[in-house]
Amino acid sequence: MTEFIQAVTASAARIRDKLLHGPARQLMGVNQGAVAGTVQADGSARYIYGEITGYYLHWLASLRDAPKAPAQAAANWLQNYLHSADMPLTRIYLQAAEPDWRNQALFAFDLAMIAGGLTRASTSNLISLSPILLADLQSWLLLFVGDAGLKVCIPRSSAAQLPQRWSTQGGSFTAKTASRILMLHAQSPLDASLAVACQQELHARATQADKLGLDMIHPTLYALEGCMTSASADHEQLARWFEQILALQAADGSLPESLQNMDVRRTDIIAQALRMAIFLERSLSQPGRYRTACDGFAQALLPRIRQDGSMGFCTDNKPEANIWCAMFTEQALRLYAAYLQDQPLPFAVEALV
Repeated sequence: MTEFIQAVTASAARIRDKLLHGPARQLMGVNQGAVAGTVQADGSARYIYGEITGYYLHWLASLRDAPKAPAQAAANWLQNYLHSADMPLTRIYLQAAEPDWRNQALFAFDLAMIAGGLTRASTSNLISLSPILLADLQSWLLLFVGDAGLKVCIPRSSAAQLPQRWSTQGGSFTAKTASRILMLHAQSPLDASLAVACQQELHARATQADKLGLDMIHPTLYALEGCMTSASADHEQLARWFEQILALQAADGSLPESLQNMDVRRTDIIAQALRMAIFLERSLSQPGRYRTACDGFAQALLPRIRQDGSMGFCTDNKPEANIWCAMFTEQALRLYAAYLQDQPLPFAVEALV
């Protein structure tokens, strides 16, 4: 067991080193401080975007003794990114521009991840937040307050053609959207209409968990991550919802992307599930409830970590490195090492990227 824990800890450290010192962070030019979503085989970033830069801040804040320089650089880039009369692009391609339907709209989830990252990093004293950045972020967020609650996306123009996907249609994942926007209140008072819309959204999702069923697994886990922060949540009810996901775990420890797409086994989903199992088990004070599932998730993740600390999106042997998969996995393995030793967890559920 000791050797296995050491292997888990060493794997997390390898990912962490790659995230801190590898090519995901943009180190110069107009995009200095931004974080890539995908890094290509030659080490160049394919695209950068606000959501992942927010995630990166959130991840940095979950570390012990995190460096301040990359955090402040990320915050500075986000200030420039949001300070515009035009809607910020969802993804900014750094080489040849690529057609991407995501750039036809602005997404509340992306802005919420920026809000959560900035808040966590500021609370951890990694960054100084400017009033301009806070004002711009809230101005964009206010666009999503609608008569029927929190909108999920806003088309860039009347000609925009958005596919019918979870990120454009809405669903339970908006619990995480609402929870991260509400974090911003610790830094700057939220407009009342925005605060109410988020509070109602989070409360509704957290109290109806046993009725929501399974969406695609990735956004359903986002929903659970958001609901876990709600004072209204019944954690046993959340556990029953989560156990619908656990029922899909394969013998190799992996999970499918969805009930309709059972063959795709994504890295981010496995890491999300491991994190959620550990936090739910601890919140319920039921040691061992998810031990078998956790061991399976860890066994599925460890072989996916490359020698250089990077990770792929799934097991399709593509050489690209996925940055959010790496952040999710690093957190999951840190939690798992503490879990195996029955130690206090290294960060709170609110610190989940």
